[in-house]
Amino acid sequence: MKHLYIIGNGFDIFTGLRTRYVDFRHWLQYAYPFIYENMYAAYEMEGEWWHNFEIQLGKLDVKRYVQKFAAPNKSGEEILKEIEEKKAFIDKNNIPPDLHRSSPCANRLRGLLDVLQYCFERWIEDSTSVINNPKYTHIERNDSFFINFNYTDVLQWLYGIKDEQILFIHGRASKHEHLVFGHNSHHLGGMMGFDEEQTLFELDKYNKNPYEYIFKHDELPVILSDVENVHVYGFSISEVDEDYLDWMEKNTPQNCKWEFSWYSEEDIERVERFVLDHWTLKGRYSLMQLQEISREEACRDS
Repeated sequence: MKHLYIIGNGFDIFTGLRTRYVDFRHWLQYAYPFIYENMYAAYEMEGEWWHNFEIQLGKLDVKRYVQKFAAPNKSGEEILKEIEEKKAFIDKNNIPPDLHRSSPCANRLRGLLDVLQYCFERWIEDSTSVINNPKYTHIERNDSFFINFNYTDVLQWLYGIKDEQILFIHGRASKHEHLVFGHNSHHLGGMMGFDEEQTLFELDKYNKNPYEYIFKHDELPVILSDVENVHVYGFSISEVDEDYLDWMEKNTPQNCKWEFSWYSEEDIERVERFVLDHWTLKGRYSLMQLQEISREEACRDS
């Protein structure tokens, strides 16, 4: 394989899609204001929160969350009355007994994050329904493979890349696949109450483990084994997804060339940190910016 392309959200943004997480915020505020308000109540989203949406998901202040949403203390009489009412309801509706103690705080967070998942998938569909005046850049289509971290079909729609050349590592919206997003926080237990432990359990369901999505694709090591050029386009090397790139660097030939696209000075800094941590890349990587070309040039056979 001569060319491996690693495609991140910056590529879709360059193309003209409004797929920044800040765009998701605006969409959510307009389309599902109740969900946005519940997100704000849970996370108190201030400042640049949405710019690092996935990272911030894992930074829930669980103690504050439980204090805010835990039911007020009840008298013994109220507790007994609730138990009797629940038992009567279960007997009347022939419901199997609940074998596990339930946490209202954890249930609330689970419902919020599950609805957020639905909203996220709807937003991606809306964001990609129309592309006005798309911008093209140069891509080698022959003898190439694409690992697409986006959920969109931009590569097929605009560049004519075949489906078999693309791995949608986090799901494909047009096929109504489950779209993967999440945080990379690793929470530890400890001196916590039951509600806090159960809330953390629900939060950790949205931990995005890169290796889960790498190793489910058995063909990846073979594809990467003879790559000559790695093109990292629009991939921000955020701490949530850096482990993917780390694995790819270790599993591509140690003499292949790498090029990283950049948009901001922060992008350059992240690339330089990555290279510093992967010293074998020194001398075989370069920086570039995505340059607009005409549609005719982009669709011409490479």
